[in-house]
Amino acid sequence: MTKPPMVQSVTRAIRLLQALEQGPRSLSRLVDDTGLSKATAHRLLASLSFGQLVIQDPVSGEYLLGPGCFGIGDAVIRGYGGLNVLSTPVLERLRQETGETVALHLRIGVQRVCVAQLPSPQAVRYVARLGAAQPLYLGAMGKVILAFSDGDVQREILDRTTLKQVTERTVTDRAALERQLVEIRLAGFAISRGENVAGAASISVPVVGTDSVIASLSIIGPEARMGDARMEELLPLLREGAEEIRRLVARNEVPVETGQSLVEGDD
Repeated sequence: MTKPPMVQSVTRAIRLLQALEQGPRSLSRLVDDTGLSKATAHRLLASLSFGQLVIQDPVSGEYLLGPGCFGIGDAVIRGYGGLNVLSTPVLERLRQETGETVALHLRIGVQRVCVAQLPSPQAVRYVARLGAAQPLYLGAMGKVILAFSDGDVQREILDRTTLKQVTERTVTDRAALERQLVEIRLAGFAISRGENVAGAASISVPVVGTDSVIASLSIIGPEARMGDARMEELLPLLREGAEEIRRLVARNEVPVETGQSLVEGDD
C-alpha cells in the first residue's frame, strides 16, 4: 500500500517541536539540530507561535515549547483510554499495602509522563508530578520503559536524548546506560536511588501488553525507607499490580500505545 504524501511544512514544524523537547534553543541551534535553513526555521517558529505552541524568551531570545502544549499534552493523556481511571483501584491497594507513593507512567515521545499517582500518607514522602514530563533515562520508572521497548525504538529515543547530569548519581554515559537497560530487562524490574532527586528512591516494573510495553508501575519513597530488603518486599506486590493492570487493559480494550513535610519530585 502506497503511503500518502507528507506535507513538507508540517514535517519540518514537527522537527522543530521535537528539537525543543530537549529544552530552550536559539535559532542557530535549532538550525543545527534540524538541518533547516535559518529563514525556514524562523518562518515556521512564527507560525508555531500561534496558539503559543512555541514562545520566545524576550531576554535570551531562545525559543521554547509554550503553554499551548499543555492542553495538547492533557488531551494525549486523556486519550489513553482512561488508563489512569482503570488503574486507580490497583494503585490504591498498593498504597495501602506499602504506605508509599504509587505512580503510573507512560512514554510520550522521548519522555515519561506521570498519568496517575496516589501519594504516600506518611509525613515525609516523595511524589511524582502528575502530568509532568521527565527524560526516560532518569529514574527507574523511565528506565524500565526503555529497557522493555523494542530495540529500534530504544535506539531512536537514546539518539534523540542528551544525557544531562542532574545529581551525582545520574548516569550520563550512554554505554553504561545501555548496559543497565540490558540488566533491567533480564531482571524484569528497575531500582534507582537519587538519580533525579537526591534522597528519593523508586522501584518500577513494566506493564507489558501483547506486543509492547504499555507503562511503568512504580513505588516511590525516601531512601531511608527503601533499602534492599524493603525493595525485595515491594517487588512481588508491584508485579501483581502490573499484571492486574495488564488484564484490565486487555478486558476493556484500552487503546494504549505504546503539617506534612512533602518533597516534590521522583527519583
